[in-house]
Formats: sequence, structure tokens, C-alpha cells
Amino acid sequence: MSDQLLDQICEIVRQAGSIVLSAAADKEIKAKEGAANFVTKYDSKVQKYLVTELTRLLPDATFLGEEDGFSSHKISSGYTFIIDPIDGTTNFICDFMCSGICVGLSLHGLMEIGVVYNPFRDELFSARRGQGSYLNGTLLRIHNRPLSEGVVNIDIAPYNPELRERAFAVSTAISYETMDIRDIGSAALGICYVACNRCVAYISHLLSTWDYAAASLILTEAGGVFTDLEGHALPLKAKTSLLASTETGLHQTLELIRPILSKD
Repeated sequence: MSDQLLDQICEIVRQAGSIVLSAAADKEIKAKEGAANFVTKYDSKVQKYLVTELTRLLPDATFLGEEDGFSSHKISSGYTFIIDPIDGTTNFICDFMCSGICVGLSLHGLMEIGVVYNPFRDELFSARRGQGSYLNGTLLRIHNRPLSEGVVNIDIAPYNPELRERAFAVSTAISYETMDIRDIGSAALGICYVACNRCVAYISHLLSTWDYAAASLILTEAGGVFTDLEGHALPLKAKTSLLASTETGLHQTLELIRPILSKD
């Protein structure tokens, strides 16, 4: 896997960001399956652009993505691009300016390249397996802090009301042990914010592969760790809970939330 391929993917993702930044006031919003779950015409435009340009790089690669029928695809034994055209669509709709364009590349089911770009802040996170992770070219290295020395980003299961009570219970338990809690509305950026030490942990109760695949490599290459909320190792799979953190923060969080999860 070459640096040139990573650079080419980064450039494609940056160009996709210009589509997001060019969005008109009318984003043509449509409801998707699930509560408070929306898609815009720009989600489709960005995904179409990514698929076209990434196919030029690796014609034999398959695709797994959130929109336009790609969500039913599988990760192949060869190259698979795992893409989320706009992670944080609700933020995008509300002009919250915290959304990520995500491209991951797996080979034999292992992440080899991860790129997450927030065009509103012109922040590009990137990683290649065994070669470290970067934010706009600056090497990332996680400080192994406990929960008390940072903020924790926790999503409250906006698309899954049946998980909301548990999500708030977890948030309450964590809030007493950390500086403060956040919900920035993008799983990929939440994971990347752990990688660049803006947060000590990120917690989600249910994610799809495209929500976390690219960011997971950025996290681990920076020295972070992740599991599901029960502490199990997390291979790429369709639906899962996720805890991304420093090593110390991860063990603390698992201990704090175990009594809550045991009630389910």
C-alpha cells in the first residue's frame, strides 16, 4: 500500500468537500428509515463523486456505503472502499458545520487506509496501516489520559429511540467522572477527536460500518483503542456499539457502564 495511493485518496476526498461547501439553501431533505434520520441530495452527490473517482484508482475494488443501495453490499476479500459521504447529515442540514466525509480502504477485511475530512474546518485526518495517523500533515499521538483529564463525546442514539434511556444512563454515569460530556453529532469526527486529544473517549450505542471504519484506523494508528460497549474486540461488522478511547479511559468506561448494560 503506497503513500501515493493515500495522497490520491486524500485529494479526492478534499474535492468532495467542495461539493459540500457549495450546497444551496435547499438541500432537498428526505426522511430515511428510523427516527430523525435524514438524507439530502448532497449525500448522494458526494457518494456518486467518490465512487466514480475511487474506481479510477482501483477498478477492481468493491464498495460499501451508506447511500443509494450501497449499504447492502459486503466487504470483499479483496479491496473494499467503505464510504460515508456526509457523516453528520443532521449537522449539515442545520448548518452546524461539523460533518465528515469518510473513505476507508480495506484489504482482506483489515483497514489499510482511513481518511476523514471536515470541509467546514478544512481538517483532514488520514492514516495508513503501520505508518501513523495525521491531521493536516501533523503526526497524531494520543496522550493516555484518564476520563478525569478530558471531555467525553457520547451520542444519545438519535436514530434508535429504544436505546435512548440506556444512552442517557450511560451519559449520567460518565458525567461524574469526566471534565464534561459532548455530542458533536458525527461518529467519525468523534473518533478522530479522540485521536487528536480533543476528547478522551467517544461512545456510541449503535453504528454502521461506514460510520467508523475510516476513523478506526486513524484512532489506532494514533495509539488509541476501541471495543464494543461490552469490551469485545471489534472487527468490521454492520451494526455495533463502539467505545473509542485512550487505554486508561477505555478500562474506566467499561467498568462504569457494565452495571447499566447488565440491566438490558
